[in-house]
Amino acid sequence: MEIAPEVFELGDDVATCDEQPAEALRHSVEAAVAACPRQAISAVAGDASA
Repeated sequence: MEIAPEVFELGDDVATCDEQPAEALRHSVEAAVAACPRQAISAVAGDASA
């Protein structure tokens, strides 16, 4: 994945992600969600301490 490669990793058949990326990566994650042509990814804000 070209946007936020430190968060998303594409394999042959599956994509994996860091479920709790650093706050500094928020803009990159949001850009990746917006750029996904199949709308296959989403981001949900949450409290990591919960």
